[in-house]
Amino acid sequence: MKQIGIILNPSAKINSRRTAAVIKKLSDIFGGRAILRTTKNKLEIAGVMNEFQGEGVKLLLISGGDGTICSVMSTYLKLFGEDELPVILPLMSGTINMIGSDAGLRESQFVICRKLNDILRRGAPVGVIERGLIRLQDSKLDEPYYGFSWIDGFLYRFLIDYYKQGAGIQVASMMTIKTILTLLSNGGRGPFENVDSTVYADGGKLPHDGHVLIIASSLKKFIFGFDIFAEESVPGTSFNLVYVRENYIKEQRHTLPLGLYRSLKSDKNGDFVNRAVRSLRVERNRGYIIDGEIFSGEEPTDVLLEAGPKVRIFSFRGEKDIDL
Repeated sequence: MKQIGIILNPSAKINSRRTAAVIKKLSDIFGGRAILRTTKNKLEIAGVMNEFQGEGVKLLLISGGDGTICSVMSTYLKLFGEDELPVILPLMSGTINMIGSDAGLRESQFVICRKLNDILRRGAPVGVIERGLIRLQDSKLDEPYYGFSWIDGFLYRFLIDYYKQGAGIQVASMMTIKTILTLLSNGGRGPFENVDSTVYADGGKLPHDGHVLIIASSLKKFIFGFDIFAEESVPGTSFNLVYVRENYIKEQRHTLPLGLYRSLKSDKNGDFVNRAVRSLRVERNRGYIIDGEIFSGEEPTDVLLEAGPKVRIFSFRGEKDIDL
């Protein structure tokens, strides 16, 4: 029986240049306490999850970024349901690392693993935070996906460009500055035009059709650590929704950049919504990202997001301690 299971995506940015060395280093840190497997594609994840389940793995380490975490969690839930989720530890090896950042895991995967191994070697309890997964059902997909954050509209296109330009802090800074300058100069023109949609929150239709962007997330911090959410969601019950229309951008374009660091309240006209919800339905969606997984298509699709199961995420600044 193994206490720790490590699933590693060799294509992730930090793993791709020296995969063999990364594997050896992680294996050496934990010794016989852990079982490590690499996966080259999504089809291989199910076999690894079955093996980890058979070994009684209690702590699942995922080295491969937010997109890999989405694929691993979706596969695990499909195989074993919502009642047997292990504690997960997202290792900082991807491009954005929103999930790891939300848990305060900002050091290298090797530093994190050494600290974790020291805790386990001493038999001490481990710290965890709880976050809720979001369950995604797409009218074009045969089965649900699970993740912590979902975006479409302007931010979907922004992140597509971010990945194409090579990602990283410099790219993010340049693109963010350019976006803010565009926002301040011309408001609702160009990239900030509404896309066609009808949106329902908790079963009720929002008053207007069309939006510039939608963010749904169960994390407390968003991309690059921005603090944008006005309400606190309840893991397993609700998640945060940010919904923005062109009219709001035109009227509030000088205020919007502040919303990256200080959450803005919903407006009375329904052009800006910032609150916790239990479900979200978006009709005629034309592309979205759930964590780092990109879903695109030329034909519109209907998407339903619902609060999914709670997940315990390892954290050195845990909200509570548990024994493994």
